[in-house]
Amino acid sequence: MRIIDGSQIIEEVKNLFIRLNYEPESLAGISFIEPGMANDELELATVLDENMLKARAEMRPLCQDCGVAQVFIKMGKFATYSGASTLAHLINKGVEEAYAEGLLRKSTVTDPFERVNKGRNLPAFIHFEECDGDIFELHGMVKGGGSENVSALKMISPVEGRAGVANFVFETLKSAAGKGCPPYFVGVGAGGTFDNVPMIAKKALLEKSDEDRELSDMIKEKIKELDYGILGFPGISAVKALYIKKEPTHIAMMPAAVALNCHSFRSGKIVL
Repeated sequence: MRIIDGSQIIEEVKNLFIRLNYEPESLAGISFIEPGMANDELELATVLDENMLKARAEMRPLCQDCGVAQVFIKMGKFATYSGASTLAHLINKGVEEAYAEGLLRKSTVTDPFERVNKGRNLPAFIHFEECDGDIFELHGMVKGGGSENVSALKMISPVEGRAGVANFVFETLKSAAGKGCPPYFVGVGAGGTFDNVPMIAKKALLEKSDEDRELSDMIKEKIKELDYGILGFPGISAVKALYIKKEPTHIAMMPAAVALNCHSFRSGKIVL
């Protein structure tokens, strides 16, 4: 059995979420400038590129919406931890310290109706996956409200097949337009059940999955019909990247989810 010190988990989580807001792995090597852009969209793309450089150099958040903290853990059955009665306690402590020390906006309210913000950005939204061995792998994602609000889920009839999913993705993007700050990083989940298909879509983003080339080609063809680009202005760059992940499902079902992420796509991984 491998025991991971709880103080190390707190420190690693803290450093990860600070780094995600300033210099995320998910944007490494990315430029928003693309061939064929008209002058207005090229100017906007240049601004986004400059924003990434300034965030990294000046330690300023990529976006004023520093989002909610989402954590996806893969933990082996021969790994455990010390320092707390639950792993969630350690992760929440790391997240709280990150948002305080990193001077990040705290956006989480404690009740969806009362809207009270206690200034801690807690809780982190944590998802566990057990596996063999003694690994401890943690993906972090900073999820802003704008792109989360325009994400969507639909229970599609299986007879609609890939065309039904492609149409759903297109309609979601068409409805989202500039509200979620494109160009979008799009995660598509297909299969599973009503409750877990959004997690499949978000895992597609984290893992940069490409599990169905035929569906991917269909969606990319439909994306050409969108009439907006960067930040919803006229242009050709509504979508920066498309990822697809599938899971088994019931014979009578085909759940599908579209997880949209804005141009400030902030995710990264630590392995202890």
